[in-house]
Amino acid sequence: MRPPQPPPRRRMPWYDRYRRALLAGATVLVIVGAIGVAYAVQRTDGADGVDAGASASASAHVTDSASAAGSPSASPTKSASPTATPKPSSSAKLPSAAGGPWPNASNTGVPAGTKLSAYSGPCQIKTAGTVIDAKTVNCTLEVRAANVTIKRSKINGRVVLDTDISGSSKWSYTLVDSEVNAGLVQLPAVSYGNMKVIRTDVTGGATSVQCGEHAISCTIEDSYLHGQRIPDDANWHLGGFLSNGGKNIRIRHNYIFCSPPANSVGEGCTGDLNLLGDFATISDVVIDSNFLAAGTGMSYCLYGGDASSKPFPHANHVIVVNNVFQRGSNRKCGAYGPVTGFNKNGTGNQWSNNKWDDGSTVPPEN
Repeated sequence: MRPPQPPPRRRMPWYDRYRRALLAGATVLVIVGAIGVAYAVQRTDGADGVDAGASASASAHVTDSASAAGSPSASPTKSASPTATPKPSSSAKLPSAAGGPWPNASNTGVPAGTKLSAYSGPCQIKTAGTVIDAKTVNCTLEVRAANVTIKRSKINGRVVLDTDISGSSKWSYTLVDSEVNAGLVQLPAVSYGNMKVIRTDVTGGATSVQCGEHAISCTIEDSYLHGQRIPDDANWHLGGFLSNGGKNIRIRHNYIFCSPPANSVGEGCTGDLNLLGDFATISDVVIDSNFLAAGTGMSYCLYGGDASSKPFPHANHVIVVNNVFQRGSNRKCGAYGPVTGFNKNGTGNQWSNNKWDDGSTVPPEN
């Protein structure tokens, strides 16, 4: 079955699909990690990367610690769970040759022992400086304000700042030490820009994190992107990180795994990290010290932003350094190889010190 190819992906306005979460279907979960046990490379239904902790407990809930103003777009459901799910020790590691420890279920998400309460604030946040701390949020959070902070919280839904909306350049949010489970929905779990995502465990959605072409900036650090979802008969294209065009993108020290295998109609993962010039030129991107997990259900683990078939075919100032590519069962990371669409001769582009998990060098595509 041929892995899916990446079509131009014009995202739908979030209102078109707001809180459309299909609860049918089961997530393929592969859980790794007991204290002191080395991360084991294994293949599960066509996916070679180990999805350590894809199942974030749905019983752990959090809510807002500051009074966020604005009209609520949904009524959050209260949770009886008072504390975050205990996490394994952060000593869990990947093989030493791969340069672990990497972000995983033990060192991202809601810190162990955090007391959680149900979020009762609005789902559309319009007050600058709002802080949501130690809460369970049972709705999609839409950010329409500056300097919003979501921390030590579990979001059963999505987090979105729609950068297509007029005035959105003044809005921003930081998502830190949190867990997002977007469920089964053909939308990104965390999007579309003016955001910092730090030490966060992201599951569900068609893409874990997406940065839009109108974003001012996107930073993803020390986070665990995995556990995307797709119906068995759907024509969806999945990924760990996606930009269809944009600039000022920083992706540093994350574990990125497009984990679902191809479904019954041959659709599923495009790649772990996808830079595609569909709606704007890919420019000013730093991809540094990430682990890109293997899966034969995707074409390549990394799409580097350069493709003659795209409306914006030539990426510039794309820096890819110090990353680790997992070889996987076919020794190629993806079905066809580790990387495509990276132009080493492009203006400002740089490729250096990118390694396989066995320590050998991964060359860029010419």
